[in-house]
Amino acid sequence: MTAIDQQMNHAERQLVTFHLEEDEFGVDIRNVREIVRVPDIKRVPNAPDYIEGVCNLRGQVLPIIDGRARLNLARKEQDVNNRVLVIDADGTAIGVIVDRVSEVLSVGAPDIEEPPQIVRNVSADYLQGVVKLEGGARLIMLLDILKVVDADRSAQLLYEQESSGSAAVRTTEPTDAGDDDQLVSFLLGHEEYAIGIGRVKEIIRVPEIMKVPNCEAYVEGVVSIRNDLLPIINLRAYFGMAYQEITDQTRIVVVDMGGFSAGIMVDKVLEVLRIRADVIQPLPKFSLQAGEQLTGVARLNGGKRLIILFEPANMLSADQYEAIGGARDDGPRPEEARSAGKQALDEEHLVTFRIDAEEFGIKIRDVQEINRLTEVTKIPRAPHYINGIVNLRGNVIPVLDLRKLFNLAEIEATDATRIIIVDCGGTKTGVVVDSVSEVLRFERSLIEPPPELLTSGIDSDYVEGVGKLNEGKRMILILNLEKVIGFQQLTA
Repeated sequence: MTAIDQQMNHAERQLVTFHLEEDEFGVDIRNVREIVRVPDIKRVPNAPDYIEGVCNLRGQVLPIIDGRARLNLARKEQDVNNRVLVIDADGTAIGVIVDRVSEVLSVGAPDIEEPPQIVRNVSADYLQGVVKLEGGARLIMLLDILKVVDADRSAQLLYEQESSGSAAVRTTEPTDAGDDDQLVSFLLGHEEYAIGIGRVKEIIRVPEIMKVPNCEAYVEGVVSIRNDLLPIINLRAYFGMAYQEITDQTRIVVVDMGGFSAGIMVDKVLEVLRIRADVIQPLPKFSLQAGEQLTGVARLNGGKRLIILFEPANMLSADQYEAIGGARDDGPRPEEARSAGKQALDEEHLVTFRIDAEEFGIKIRDVQEINRLTEVTKIPRAPHYINGIVNLRGNVIPVLDLRKLFNLAEIEATDATRIIIVDCGGTKTGVVVDSVSEVLRFERSLIEPPPELLTSGIDSDYVEGVGKLNEGKRMILILNLEKVIGFQQLTA
């Protein structure tokens, strides 16, 4: 008895049939969990070309394979007929996009023949047989779907199994609020990524970059910041994405890479946010960076918003850093540590933002997070500069509009409008600003007392100092948060 005879030794088999191009295929219904419309899919960098990305399916991170690309067929634009077969591969769910689903039908063993050695478009390794119906007028290629989704082990398509043997795809148990992660999120193309705020040292506009010969293609060069050379990594190039011109929104995120710092160029910095540990799942292991630079996926808004968590520590080795032009950091000597501590005391670390034509700064130690403008509930008889209250993870927080407080003309909120959540004296308040610029560090020697009368008409009592950068060409008004918030007025 042949292997096919042994496999097909059943009176009938139930198949889910579908089309890819003009060819009809079938898979055993026992391997199909469900059939769904094509959801929103998040791309994952450096995955095999047949991987579309990942999506959220009822709280699970589901890897998606393009069935056409997997079987070496030409890709096509998706339409309303496309469907995703959710395949159960030894307890792990994997989605396969097909052109359209035909039907569920029963076939008998006599209808199934051995696959020929050469089959048009499809590797014979993927075939269990060929179903002949209607006197041979209808041919259905019977796929071994587990081989289709698991044939390329070197790409680590499937989720790695944890030491316990359970699949890495799961929703973690709820944790205490103390386990929240604070992240800085940013865009590359249409995809959102985030870095733990503990890794982020500052966020700056793109300065003049000096090219360095004989470096990796993703190394843009180096910049000089406070007499230190900082290597700049173009994250698009690192992930093999298409080149994009630098725009006004392009930013350099300066990160701690363990022993040295580097700048990561991103398309746009979005916000600082806190997320619960229970919304983070491991990333499917089909990307070259999965588990190293790409450490998980955060599911927000019921899974409608997926954020890939990025760990930059392994992007450059210390030897690469030194070759680019930096100095290896083998750990500070005691006198160096004292010098570094003195330098920290001599620096100011601010979150900068704009209101009208002016640029302001708030000390970063007072900033809890930065969010997009959400729905604000109006409060009757509140001071005119209080927009109302917002709910932030169960906490009711008052929202102060700086334009109103500074007696500036009101404007409609835009995509750039942000709420900065500040903590002053243990009380949290949301501060509405036109846009957030960057996280900035500079020497305190560049800060001067505010003049008695500011040109913008803003009360100088609200300003505790003026940072003069670029030889005075850029001025940042550093706010006195206690006077701006004015808690006695809010609670009166």
